Amino acid sequence: MLVALFVVLGIAVYQFTAPPPPPGSTGFSVSGLLRGLRRGVQGPRETATADSLQTVAVPASAGILRINIARVSDVTITGEDRADVTASLRATGRGYDRPEADAAAHGPRLKIDTTADAVAVSIDFTSAPQISRTQPPPTLSLTIAIPRRLAVRVDPHIGRFVLANVASAEIMSSRGETKISDVGGSLKLTHNGGAIEIASAGSLKLNARNSRGTVKGISGPVSIDGVGGDLALSEIDGPLEIEARNTDVKVEADTRLKPPLRINMNGGTLRVTGLRTEARLDGRNTEINVALDAPAPLTIYNAGEIIVTPPSGGYTLDAAATEGGVTVEDGEIAASEGPDPHAEGKVRGGGPTITLRATRGHIEVRKPAGK
Repeated sequence: MLVALFVVLGIAVYQFTAPPPPPGSTGFSVSGLLRGLRRGVQGPRETATADSLQTVAVPASAGILRINIARVSDVTITGEDRADVTASLRATGRGYDRPEADAAAHGPRLKIDTTADAVAVSIDFTSAPQISRTQPPPTLSLTIAIPRRLAVRVDPHIGRFVLANVASAEIMSSRGETKISDVGGSLKLTHNGGAIEIASAGSLKLNARNSRGTVKGISGPVSIDGVGGDLALSEIDGPLEIEARNTDVKVEADTRLKPPLRINMNGGTLRVTGLRTEARLDGRNTEINVALDAPAPLTIYNAGEIIVTPPSGGYTLDAAATEGGVTVEDGEIAASEGPDPHAEGKVRGGGPTITLRATRGHIEVRKPAGK
């Protein structure tokens, strides 16, 4: 047994230290297997970078830029006062040795196509070498400068995405960190996971899944469909409509917000501050907290807790809880006794009605700020 063990160890040492086979040789061998194991253990040791740049004139009739990147990549698109499209690609490849890393970095090819009505930017991988299972794909960073008059359409993309200063935009899907600013017209975005930052657009239609971030400076209608995540909205002209599930939503309303405000939530939390316009809020198992800066019609239905800070001006209260409670700190209104309390009346001479309905939850009407 000892002799057999030494023979096996000797063969293993020889095969591990043996030179590679001649070019073009194929077939299974112990040495090939051991070289594969050695590559797997040592991993991609070398790194190489390849840069490419293209500039293409944009036909006067073209009004849209199309982006189709099928691999994970960082993409930055900026609108400028120019008449052409300039795209630069940096590809970073890794490999077991330098030639392998160079081949991986030089595989992706930047491609710009133009038609009478559109410009398309993509990355061609047809000439990219086949990589081993232990070799990571090249990392890609694409930077594009375009005429600001163009609309932008982006096919599903994974990776960091930055867009600024364009006429309008439609992003079919963006998975990862996403920053969009200064969109003159409509913005349509589907976002899946990661940080999101939207600042300044003519209108917004957002489909958000596990998104965490901010939306501000929208000068027109806003429609949001959210599942999971955390969104904070401010400087919205509206009207504003939100459908959300298991999402934490904060809305900073101000004088620019146009009626109506419509929010429908299932789970999560909702906090609205500075409200001055008509609003209808519906919740199921949602924590709802609303503060008004001026009298306005407000209706809240929730299977859960409701907290309202009324305005300093006059209003009319109509609050009822089923299998819950009602507490009114503002004015002289007292809630009725029993399992389904009700509080109703005018405060400071009356005004727009605040209607609150809670099921298996407590209603709390606090004193206005400064009172």
